Amino acid sequence: MRASLIVTTYNRPDALHLVLQSILQQTVPPAEIIVADDGSTDTHARLTNKEMLELANVVYLQRRENVGRARIRNVLARRATSAWLLFVDSDMTVCRDDFVLRYAELDDAYEVACGGYLLGDAKGNNLRFLYEKQAADSNTLARRNLHPYHNLHTANLLMRRETAFAHPFDERFRRYGYEDVLLGKQLMQAGTRIIHIDNPLLFADFESNTHFMQKTEEALQTLHTFREELRGFSRLLDVADKIRRL
Repeated sequence: MRASLIVTTYNRPDALHLVLQSILQQTVPPAEIIVADDGSTDTHARLTNKEMLELANVVYLQRRENVGRARIRNVLARRATSAWLLFVDSDMTVCRDDFVLRYAELDDAYEVACGGYLLGDAKGNNLRFLYEKQAADSNTLARRNLHPYHNLHTANLLMRRETAFAHPFDERFRRYGYEDVLLGKQLMQAGTRIIHIDNPLLFADFESNTHFMQKTEEALQTLHTFREELRGFSRLLDVADKIRRL
């Protein structure tokens, strides 16, 4: 089984280089690599990311405006030619040289697979790191397989191409957050066969506290906007509903 690697990036030049170089050194590399800069506003990022064009087997797209994480993934999925699509976020790091191979060895009975992530370390009181550390127990392989549809994350996700076309990311999600949560709910309703495996990426590139707070506020606005569709797949909504009942 060969897969098309799909990577989206936004104002993260250095992280993108790291993940692509590590992917190209895999024992079994992906069939193709498709990267999109989704309208980066940082000049350094735009210039640095253009160097991707020099890498073998890499298709690089640079958009003039940011269209959101949902739409840009759908665009790249349509560009892919392989039967499988491997979505990886540009702020993750490949920490094993058989990362692609472990997905290639999966049973074809499954339509979706999630590899999870390992939490790196951070100095000081980085809020994103503290948040992820507090949530680490819920991201173990056993917990992910206990509720497979509730623990779907696009940072490390393998999907059949026809499954991705049948259940595209909802492009109404223009702001940050929850497009993968709604996808998990839609896959559950469709009875899609999903598995979580031990094939993690390393998450060690933490944003600043200011940026984390901005993203958190934006995610809460997204959650409020789509609260009816996300109900049952958000513990925060469950708590809010309980408070209202009380």
